[in-house]
Amino acid sequence: MTLSDLLFLASALLVLILCGVIVVSTVRGRRESARRLGRVLGVFVGGYAVVLIVVALAAPRRYQAPGERRCYDDWCVAAVSARAEQDEPEMPCRAGEGSRGWIAVVEVSSDAKRVRQRARDVRIELEDRAGRRYQPCAASLTLGTEARRRLSDELGPGESFRVFLPFLLSDGAEPAGLVVHHGEFPSRLVIGDDQSFLHTPALLRLAIEKRP
Repeated sequence: MTLSDLLFLASALLVLILCGVIVVSTVRGRRESARRLGRVLGVFVGGYAVVLIVVALAAPRRYQAPGERRCYDDWCVAAVSARAEQDEPEMPCRAGEGSRGWIAVVEVSSDAKRVRQRARDVRIELEDRAGRRYQPCAASLTLGTEARRRLSDELGPGESFRVFLPFLLSDGAEPAGLVVHHGEFPSRLVIGDDQSFLHTPALLRLAIEKRP
């Protein structure tokens, strides 16, 4: 747990305590005291929001190299590579005029020692070099001898697997990396977090496979 996480938890606890005291003061008829505490609460929340936004806008974007893992507690993900579709029989979405198919390779792993786990809310977008983002055009694929796996599949302790995601990009566009969305609440409200409000999320760079 980071210092930013601890600051958020302490701030959330303080807000809850102030709200509780305000309610009790109002019920007991201490309206002036409730108003004063309400002003304190408003100033605190407003100040926290300002700091959250300023840090989010000022902090540089985080980049990770191909294969470098990004972990959320014990659940980790890494962008490995991407290759352009070459009439892949497994590709479920056909590229039409003005578009081109790409397959991104993602590795999911667990650092847990004893428990099994899964990330039910995880989703991934592909970002091209112009900053445009794309959703997967279909579910994950089966490639070669590797079985089809989904990002949300369960992992055993220390287990890892690869996920193959298909994307349709604008013709001429080339993948830059992947943007991972997972556990966005309360991360949206944590000062300095990569997923905080108005902050550009981290980019997990992809190695581009060149085919002869």
